[in-house]
Amino acid sequence: PPPGATPPPSAAPTQYGSPAGVPPTNRFGTNPYGTQPTSGFPSGTGPIPAVGSPAGAFGDPANPAGGPAQPPAKKKSRAGVGAALVGGALVVGLIAGGIGGYVGSRLDDDSSSTVASSQPLGGDPSATDTQPVQAPAGSTQEVAAKVLPSVVSIEVVSGNEQGSGSGVVLTADGVVMTNNHVVSGSDGRPASKVTVNFSDGSRASARVLGTDAISDIAVLQVDKTGLTPIQVGTSKNLAVGQDVIAIGAPLGLDGTVTTGIISALDRPVSTSREGGTTSVIDAIQTDAAINPGNSGGALVNARGALIGINTAIATLGGQTQQSGSIGLGFAIPIDQAMRIADELRQTGKATHAGLGVSVRPSGDSTTPGALVSEVTANGPAAAAGIPKGAIITKVDDRTITSGDALVAAVRSHAPGDRVTVTYQVGGQTRTAQVTLATLESN
Repeated sequence: PPPGATPPPSAAPTQYGSPAGVPPTNRFGTNPYGTQPTSGFPSGTGPIPAVGSPAGAFGDPANPAGGPAQPPAKKKSRAGVGAALVGGALVVGLIAGGIGGYVGSRLDDDSSSTVASSQPLGGDPSATDTQPVQAPAGSTQEVAAKVLPSVVSIEVVSGNEQGSGSGVVLTADGVVMTNNHVVSGSDGRPASKVTVNFSDGSRASARVLGTDAISDIAVLQVDKTGLTPIQVGTSKNLAVGQDVIAIGAPLGLDGTVTTGIISALDRPVSTSREGGTTSVIDAIQTDAAINPGNSGGALVNARGALIGINTAIATLGGQTQQSGSIGLGFAIPIDQAMRIADELRQTGKATHAGLGVSVRPSGDSTTPGALVSEVTANGPAAAAGIPKGAIITKVDDRTITSGDALVAAVRSHAPGDRVTVTYQVGGQTRTAQVTLATLESN
């Protein structure tokens, strides 16, 4: 079973933080990698699909005019069942830039006359500024210029599957971090061929140093030096409403920059891949546009410091699944991602914190939480006196409302961390100090 507090085997996949077995309210997806539901429409979330993953996806070869239809090469589908697939040609639509007089400059109030002007449209061509536009301090333009050299696109081949994603440069001598689902085949094995493309147009081959399906993190070693490492920030003091910028290669469009805010923190999100691996992360939710191909790319703050690794998107279900970003994107907090990346780089393996319980929804409308269905003998919970049947309601100051919320809270910690677990037994509230166990995921 996955490390930490884990739903029972029948519970994967789950619906937006609620373990399977209990119908979610306002059902919001069949491929869960998202938040508590906020809509009555069926939808899904999942690892951001790789560009070219599904047949008919962006980047598939066109059918020659007048020629017979060509069977598409088998391509990699890294999203779980029901995940969004952005297919067909890239369609760009023009949208009006403002309301009436607010386009360009604001017009005066209603005027009773029309004034003819001899000035050329667009101003005097002789006065055209030939100097490059200087980025204002702290602007998105300045941040993009700083971060773009440290974000890469990644092309992978795994058997007869192929796909692409994004990554971030960690060291000048070629260490790159990305998502596990970017560089792993549908069988969970690392890709046989990995090529990394840089912002200056150069490219280099890479090998996989390590992957971790539980955290969805992978580390590559690129055959290239003199790179520009990204500035690594922290995810400790983030705030809802904080400005963020997402950079990656959605739909294979290298160096794409989108902006938004942090929409929510500590969002438990889960997904199941084709191989059956369920991943639950303690996600940063953002409304910055994230689309297939953004996986493994950077989520940075207004100073250009890396605060998250873009990993998943929520999508509306049914025929609208191919609409791309709907403003519900999720990133792995950088503090967690860096801990895993360091372990993968050093040992090729990752460790995770474990509480030593199996859980399911409490089923108690008056006491939401995670019901302990099993306690591992000699595990951390057993040692702390947490019994089977207890309803866990908090980890430290964090409220627990579901099994996935408990899994995410535990995995946000490192093995050996000491946490305070609040739980209820027989209507009485109790607390226990628990030292989290060390569990290897691979």
